Amino acid sequence: MKPAPSFAARKPLAAALLLTAAVLVLTADERYFGLVMDGRIMVRTAVSMVTLGEIGIARGQAVAIDRPGGDSVTRYGIGPSLSLAIPVLFSGAFERGIRPGASQTLFVLHQILWLLAVVAGAGALARSWGGDGTAVRRAALAAVLGSPLWAYAGADFSEPLQAALVAATFAAGAAAVAPGVPTRRSLVLSAAAGAAAGGALLSKSLFVLALLAALALVVLGGEKSGRFRRGGAALLGWLAPAALWLAFEIVRFGRPFAGYAGEHFSHPLLDGLWRLTVGPNKGLLFYFPLVVLSAAGLIGLARSRPAAALASAGFVGALLVSTAAWWAWDGTFGWGPRLLLAAIPVLAALAGLAAGRMPSAVFRVLFGLGVAVNAIGVLQPDTDTVAYLGILPRRTVPASDVGRYPAFTRDADPATGGALLDDQFWVAEVAALSPLRVAPWLLLQRFEGGDVLARLRTPPWPTDRPELRPEKAPEMIIPPAKLAHLTRPFAWPHLGMSLFRKKADIYWGAAYTEALLDQALRAQDMRRADRAVDFSEQLWAILPNPQTAVVLAESYRLAGRREALRDLADRIRNRRPVDSRFPVVLALAARDSGDAEGARGLIGSSLAAEERPEIRRLLSLPVAEWPATLRDVTGENVKPRGVPGRD
Repeated sequence: MKPAPSFAARKPLAAALLLTAAVLVLTADERYFGLVMDGRIMVRTAVSMVTLGEIGIARGQAVAIDRPGGDSVTRYGIGPSLSLAIPVLFSGAFERGIRPGASQTLFVLHQILWLLAVVAGAGALARSWGGDGTAVRRAALAAVLGSPLWAYAGADFSEPLQAALVAATFAAGAAAVAPGVPTRRSLVLSAAAGAAAGGALLSKSLFVLALLAALALVVLGGEKSGRFRRGGAALLGWLAPAALWLAFEIVRFGRPFAGYAGEHFSHPLLDGLWRLTVGPNKGLLFYFPLVVLSAAGLIGLARSRPAAALASAGFVGALLVSTAAWWAWDGTFGWGPRLLLAAIPVLAALAGLAAGRMPSAVFRVLFGLGVAVNAIGVLQPDTDTVAYLGILPRRTVPASDVGRYPAFTRDADPATGGALLDDQFWVAEVAALSPLRVAPWLLLQRFEGGDVLARLRTPPWPTDRPELRPEKAPEMIIPPAKLAHLTRPFAWPHLGMSLFRKKADIYWGAAYTEALLDQALRAQDMRRADRAVDFSEQLWAILPNPQTAVVLAESYRLAGRREALRDLADRIRNRRPVDSRFPVVLALAARDSGDAEGARGLIGSSLAAEERPEIRRLLSLPVAEWPATLRDVTGENVKPRGVPGRD
C-alpha cells in the first residue's frame, strides 16, 4: 500500500505559502519601518488621505513637491499610499490602546501580506505555464525566501506591493489563455490582468510596461478566435486605475510622468547592465542565484508558449534596461537591486519550470544560496549599512558629469568647478563596499557585543585609497538614532515586537505617530490653526514628550488659545528635560501679546539650553520683524539640499 502523499505534495502552493508566512512572521524587523524618508512620505500621505481626504504633507522634504498653499505632495506613485491607508485606519486604536509605536506591527503585517501575494502569484503563474506541483512549490518558495524580497518585510519601501501587482498581472493573464478555460472566465481573468497592471501603474509610472505585458499575454496567447475580446477586457480592467493615476498625476504635477523632474536616464547603459546583473554590489546573480534557471526556463517557455515568453522577456528586459540607464541605477537604498525586484515573481516562475528538467540538487543549491545571502539583509537591514557608509568622504564629480545627478545629491565644489557627491550615490560602484561584505561584518559586531563602537572605527574594507578612508569617526558623523541601531546588541526580530517595545526603545520606527506630527506641522504652515490643534492633541495623547509638547504649544499659540498654552507651559516647566524650542514658542507668544522684553528673555533661556544660530539670529532683529511661526524661525519648512532617506 502506497503511503498517503504529503501535504506539500497535495497542496504545493498552500505549503509554500504557509512556510513563507512562518518565516516572515519569525524574521520581520519592525524597528526599521518608517526610518527611510521615502517610506515616511508614503505613510504621511496615507494619513492625510485617511484623516482628511487629502494628499498634502508638510513642507521640508528634499524630494517632495511644494505647493503654493504652504504644503507639499509626494512625488512617488500614489498606489503605495492608497494601500497603506488600510493599516492607517487601525493604527490610532493600536497606539492609544496598547502603546506608542504599537502600530508598527500593522504596517509590517501589511508588507508581509503583499509578499505572500507575490508567493501566490509566482506559484499560480508556474501552474498556468504548465508546471507540475513541484514546479509550483519551487516557484512560490523562490519568489520571496530565495530572493531579496524577503528583506523587505520590515522595510517601508513599496517593492512588495509592486512585485505583487506584477505577479497578479502575469498570473491572471497566463490563466486567461490556459487550455480549456471557458470564454467567460477567460474574459474575467483578462480584465483582472488589466486591473492589476493598472494597480502597478498607480504604484510606479514606469509600470505602464505591465499593461504591455498583459496585452501580450492575452492577445498573442491562447485561442485566436477570442484574442481581441480578451484584449478589450484587459484594457477595460486597466482603464479605471489608469484614470485614477492620470488624475493624481495632473493634480500633483500638472501633467503625467512629471514626478521625477530633474532626474534623468543619465547613467551609462552598459555599465548599469553589468552592475545590475553580475556586479558584486547589486548584481541580481548574487542576490537571486536562481536567475540562472530563469534563463533556461525562458528558453523552454518560448517553445511551448511563445507569447508568454515574449511578454516575460519584454517586461524583464525593459525593466532592466530602463533601470540600468537611470541615474540611481542601484536604487540607492534597499537590499539588492531594488528597482528590479518587481520582476522577481516572473523570474521565480521561470526558475521553477526549468528546475524540473534538471537534477533536484541544482534547485536546492541555488535556492539555498539565495536564502543564505538574503538572510543577511533580513538580520542586518540595509538601512544600517547605508548609515555606516556615511563615514566615507564625498566624491568629487567633474563639471562635465554634474548634470547626471539631481541637485539634492550634491553640493558645488568651488575648487574644481564640479560638485561633491554624497557617499550613498557612489558607493555601489566600488566592489570593496559591497553590502555583501559590509552587512555581514556589521552583523558580526552586534553578535559579539562589547564595545561595538570602538570596532566600527576600523572599517572592514581596505583604506589605501583616499576615497575609502573614513572622513570622521562614526560617532562624529552618524546621527545618534542610526548609530544606536548599529551598536545595539543583536536581538532576534519578529512580527509583533512593537507590541512589547519599551520606553527605552526611542530609536525604533514610529511611522504613524510621525505622520500625525507631519499633519500637525502641515496645518501650522498652512495657518490652519484649529486643524493643527486637533492633530497636536492626538499626538500628545499618544506620545507626551518634549518634542510633541513644542508642537502642541505652537498650535495653541497659532489658534490664540492663551489659557491652554499657559496651562501646558505650567505643566512642562515641572518636567525634565524641556526641548530648547519650547521657550521659543513662549517667546513668540510674548511677542504676539506685545511683551518684547519678555520675548527676548525667553530667547535667552532657549539659547542657554542649546545654542542654535537660527534662534540667536532673533536677538539681532527687532521683535516686530521676527518670523510668524516656529517653523519659519527654524527653517524646517524649507526644502533642504537634502538626501532621500537620510535626515
